[in-house]
Amino acid sequence: MSGYRKILGSLLLMAVLAAVGLAAKTPQVTRADVALNEDVAGIRNGGLTVLAKAATAAASSTVGVALALLIPALLWLIRRYQQAVRTLLLLGGAMAVTFAAKLSIHEHRPPKRLWLIPPDNPHSFPSGHTAIATAVAMTAFFLAGRRWRPLVLVLGAVFAAGTGFARIYLGVHYLPDVIAGALAAASAGLMTAGLLKLPPVRTRLDALQRPGRHRRTRTGASRSRTGT
Repeated sequence: MSGYRKILGSLLLMAVLAAVGLAAKTPQVTRADVALNEDVAGIRNGGLTVLAKAATAAASSTVGVALALLIPALLWLIRRYQQAVRTLLLLGGAMAVTFAAKLSIHEHRPPKRLWLIPPDNPHSFPSGHTAIATAVAMTAFFLAGRRWRPLVLVLGAVFAAGTGFARIYLGVHYLPDVIAGALAAASAGLMTAGLLKLPPVRTRLDALQRPGRHRRTRTGASRSRTGT
């Protein structure tokens, strides 16, 4: 798939996300969502609550921002430039899409009586924690070696799905919020893949990646010092 088609696919996913958000605000869907949350609240116990809170902490916005800055910086330092750019765009893009959707849709949180923890902000749609968890899982998959990718895929899917369930379990999100969070990360992933396939971007990253570039730079610097 060409870079432009992936970008188009990303935009289509964003349109689907917006459609889900508009549907989620209808009275019929809201009633069904509240009923589902009440059913989930009925299975609460101490152990599940601890796990749900741990998943929430692991996929918080603070963790997401930290990972979006630290991982690309480390990758850049070890000269894995394409992976550094991919990680920055994927994690940062997922959070950006989520933030934009929250401001655009303005869906209220579930009833306060269902909360086990206070929400981070008043906007329920989409789930930022689910978006971050999904984006982290996708990033881990791309960074993993081929041998480890099946295991990383399974663990990442468990982490993302578990985080989404945790947000419903804790009473601070509806099911459409969680689905939309995953869509936000997927759209960011497609957009990132599309941008990295565009010829100008690919050419620039390929030039950075060539080992000879660093040798030429060091040789040039040595000659300059010798000449002086």
